[in-house]
Amino acid sequence: MKNCRFGVFGFPVSHSLSPAMHTAAFNALGMTDCEYKAYAVEPENLKEAILKAQAEGFGGLNLTIPLKEKIFETDLIIPDAFAEKAGAVNTLTFKDGRIYGYNTDAAGAFAALEEAGCQTDGKKILIVGAGGASKSISLFFAERGNSVKIINRTAEKAQRLADEIAEKTGNSNVSGSGFESGWNDLKEADIIIQTTELGMGKYEDVSLFDKLPLLKTEQKEEMIRSCVSKKTVFDIVYNPEETTFLKESKAAGAETMNGMMMLVFQGALAFEIWTGKKPDIGVMRKAVSDALLKKD
Repeated sequence: MKNCRFGVFGFPVSHSLSPAMHTAAFNALGMTDCEYKAYAVEPENLKEAILKAQAEGFGGLNLTIPLKEKIFETDLIIPDAFAEKAGAVNTLTFKDGRIYGYNTDAAGAFAALEEAGCQTDGKKILIVGAGGASKSISLFFAERGNSVKIINRTAEKAQRLADEIAEKTGNSNVSGSGFESGWNDLKEADIIIQTTELGMGKYEDVSLFDKLPLLKTEQKEEMIRSCVSKKTVFDIVYNPEETTFLKESKAAGAETMNGMMMLVFQGALAFEIWTGKKPDIGVMRKAVSDALLKKD
């Protein structure tokens, strides 16, 4: 096929598993002439890099941190309705001289929950964090009519995001607060989605539960058990495979899942946007698992 060059732009981007995942998907469909690579692109060079990719005949791109929101400053793209509302784009496609933008992150998170057997209709969703991932996932569930609570270290940021999403979706059951109400928010929720960097990198040994204030009479383990037992706890981090937050939640009787399948499903949606073909989810999952093992 024409325009068979693809890639992911980010800064940094060397850790990305997308090249292994998409290369495996192309090969499984016999599209061996297609290539997908990672490119380090600093935010100030984003516009130039995208125009260069377009001129070189790329079929599409993924954007990762910190470029998903930065793309709107370039005035290059035509975003779809959801991406425009989310203010974040992770997938670009080049067609007929134009550049179209999409956000497949939230739909990927939803698909991962569904595959895990977690029914979300009518459930109360608690989102931890108020960054780009939180924004798109919160927006997605608010549009579906779910009750959504956003908690963040900085309460004002959570409240601003909640107000913005409520206004954009017309859903009055969207609210935000700081971590001071966290234990009660966990107790009230049916599904908990952790979107911050807690549990990875320099925060690998830090759990959300460490950030929530305890009264002198309360024990951390007892509070965790009373708040998350038998609930679905989803951490969008996938490396490490099991964050401290997930370990503690599982020990307390929660159903836990990491972000690997969110990565796979958002990638599969991007692949379909670019090619019009449905990739093999199993092949993509195995490629990600194998790549994680190599990193370990």
